[in-house]
Amino acid sequence: GCGVSDIDTDGDGTSDCEDACPSDATKATPGVCGCGVADTDSDNDGTANCNDACPEDPAKASSVGPCGCGVADTDSDADGTADCMDLCPSDADKVNPGQCGCGVSDADSDSDNVVDCKDGCP
Repeated sequence: GCGVSDIDTDGDGTSDCEDACPSDATKATPGVCGCGVADTDSDNDGTANCNDACPEDPAKASSVGPCGCGVADTDSDADGTADCMDLCPSDADKVNPGQCGCGVSDADSDSDNVVDCKDGCP
């Protein structure tokens, strides 16, 4: 009944004249992902895989973040660098150990080009 043939090309039970996806047996409407693409949400984060940057990571949907899928973008020392990229994740003043290591300043208070942590006379 829609004034034209009741052919159902994809065999989904909806005639082609009423089927927005006449070649997709799993859909009669395009849904979120369109015809021919499942609206699956593998990680149950509310974002369909076709629009999900990390379809297997429920913590990330719109962006993979600096650490990528499956790795938290945590910044433990709040220095603006995610722990996955921070070689001193517990030192807010450093993102790499420098000459003195994490948790120790690389300052040269007497300006003799020897950092205080290695200077016998800082």
